[in-house]
Amino acid sequence: MSAGDGARRWEVHLALAGAQAGFALFPILGKLALAGIPPFLFAAFRVTSAALLLEGIHRLGDRQPVRRADRPRLVLYALLGVSFNQVLFILGLYYTTAINTTILTATIPVLTLAAAVALRHERLTLRGAAGVVLAGAGALALLGAQRFAWSSDTFRGDLLLIANSTSYSLYLVLSRSVLDRYRVVPFTATVFRYGAVLIAIVALPSLRGFDPRAVPRLAWACLAGVVVFCTVLPYLLNSWALARTHASRVAFFVFLQPLISTVLAIAILGEGFTAGTAAAGLLILAGLAVTISPGRRLPARAIP
Repeated sequence: MSAGDGARRWEVHLALAGAQAGFALFPILGKLALAGIPPFLFAAFRVTSAALLLEGIHRLGDRQPVRRADRPRLVLYALLGVSFNQVLFILGLYYTTAINTTILTATIPVLTLAAAVALRHERLTLRGAAGVVLAGAGALALLGAQRFAWSSDTFRGDLLLIANSTSYSLYLVLSRSVLDRYRVVPFTATVFRYGAVLIAIVALPSLRGFDPRAVPRLAWACLAGVVVFCTVLPYLLNSWALARTHASRVAFFVFLQPLISTVLAIAILGEGFTAGTAAAGLLILAGLAVTISPGRRLPARAIP
């Protein structure tokens, strides 16, 4: 492997880690924003604001046009990666517990690997399977999987979250090949533009009685942070990396979310650091090391 390949490999890994850091900030900023903004309106503001920002970047800079033949595919990717992703997650969170939500989100790497192998976009390797097992065990230990409650009260929400994880996994796998033909900004801007339509329709009933003046300034500021740091930048980084590596590797970095959130909770909120936390973190990092260690060159395009 050449020095250039090694540099590109670590650029991809840093991009994926940066994306997960942005997603890990979402629970903190999102919780503060949701204190003054209803859930569906929050989702609509998040997606439509991100769509407008991405469209502005697209028009000011890279104006690569979208092929007419690719538009149906991009609509599908928008539904899977943005619309269904947001609606299913919010509904799932509403009907189930926060613990169940975080644990079920950790199924995304497993579902992505399964979808990629089933659709013959990737080959199942011992290295990939071992990395998922190690990091998955660490994530479940860190999240306290023993507190998972599969009861009649949470069953509906759990199913919605599994559907959410499946939707996002399919988005990662299916959109991988189209990214070979587009640069990151045009692709991401188009996906968000299409995806914002359904979100806006779902949120329309929540506009009744909503008074923007009653929303605290802190909530608006946190919403702005969510749009920029937890949506636009992570999606751009993920799309850039997805064009340069396997979908399963992009999804694998989801395991970093609970680790980053735990570190932030210890550093910012003063939560305790335990031996169990350290062991779980080491398992996640071990799985990451197994998966990203040099074993083969990054593919130029998806495996046929």
